Amino acid sequence: WTKVAETSTKQVRMISGTTKPVDQTALSFAVGGTVEEVKVKLGEEVKKGQVLAELDRQPFVLAVRDAQAGLARAQARVVERRANYERYVALYESNNASKAELDEARASFDSAKSQVKAAEAQLGLARRDLRKTQLRAPYNGTISVKEIEPFVEVPVGRAVFGLDREESGYEVSAAVPDSVLINLSVGDEADVVFPTLNSRRVRGVITELGSRSRTASTYPVTVQLQEQFDDFRSGMSVEVVFEFMPESETGEPIMTGLAVPLAAIFVEAEKTHFVFIYDEKTSTVKKTQIKTLNLRENDVLVEPGTLKAGDIIATAGVQFLVDGQKVNLMKE
Repeated sequence: WTKVAETSTKQVRMISGTTKPVDQTALSFAVGGTVEEVKVKLGEEVKKGQVLAELDRQPFVLAVRDAQAGLARAQARVVERRANYERYVALYESNNASKAELDEARASFDSAKSQVKAAEAQLGLARRDLRKTQLRAPYNGTISVKEIEPFVEVPVGRAVFGLDREESGYEVSAAVPDSVLINLSVGDEADVVFPTLNSRRVRGVITELGSRSRTASTYPVTVQLQEQFDDFRSGMSVEVVFEFMPESETGEPIMTGLAVPLAAIFVEAEKTHFVFIYDEKTSTVKKTQIKTLNLRENDVLVEPGTLKAGDIIATAGVQFLVDGQKVNLMKE
């Protein structure tokens, strides 16, 4: 047996995580082709607009020339069909051409003008593709991933660089079990410990809580760090310290609870939890339902109510006890 003691309900959970920049993007070419030159190295700092890599430009230059030629042909066709239309207008006004012939000439002229617009659009796309043969940095940052080499064919959209914007700050990604997630909210503080940096502790704030489970009933949680230092690196392994208080059914935090040994609790139908409380006046035990809050080491935190501090409860042999049974306390 033991006497129930009151204790703080604050829970502490340490979850492994990995650091990464808040702004991190994968870069890819908007057109496919053969890599001609790679201008940066892994870990290199780059400036916004800096060329990172280039594709072979020759096929795109030829495509521009072909589009220019197509535009020239379309413009020449407009000149020809305008002259033809104007001739039919004159013939129609002198009653030497029918209304149907005039309408046909007008339609042919309008079609030629539409073909010019289509050729201009095609030339614009060809010039855009030519510009896209150069992959440029969208902002100042550091090359964190490099999966590109010269003379290799790369398809459209395949990520070839990873770019980290360090000035945007860093955050930590962690996989948190559902038993912890239900106690967290966006805006809560969570310290981050760096084991490889003499267990340096940095303050963090929860910015994202995942709503879909990943593996083993864990959910993604993002904690943004509130400070940086020189030895900091992206991809470092850290421990995120989550501290929280359990809440009552009304949503109010429960600041204090009762520590009950795990061996004192038994479970019945519908996951109801009970303990046996000793009555000193009658020397009997009373089967009493309790409301558990959380597990802490070998103790269960119980919400105050039917059980209170100072109560004596059985901690061994509970499966052999019955409600109202007379018992003797063993000497301490």
